[in-house]
Amino acid sequence: MNKKISKLIKKISLVLAITIIVAFLMMMVGNKIRANIIKENQELKIYQEWLDENCNCLNRERIMCPSGFELKNQTCINEAAQLYTNKLLACSEFNCSGEIKLWNNETGKWGN
Repeated sequence: MNKKISKLIKKISLVLAITIIVAFLMMMVGNKIRANIIKENQELKIYQEWLDENCNCLNRERIMCPSGFELKNQTCINEAAQLYTNKLLACSEFNCSGEIKLWNNETGKWGN
């Protein structure tokens, strides 16, 4: 009987150890993904500022919302505060000394 209990405890310990290791690995991967997203957003913001300062806007068709709002059905919504506001039209095409930079809505990035 003690051998059965001992085997059961070992199996339970093994399952718990594996579960803890998998959970830890998932947390590490999630943190890495979040860090990459934050880094990409910061780089995009810096590039956007550079475009604004160094290039001429040719077209304003990129739909944006003010800070704290999210675009849903062509309306900017802050669900937490239950507020609505109008969307903003940001520059979607820049002329940078003859080189045209276009906003790609599918990738959410600037391209040539």
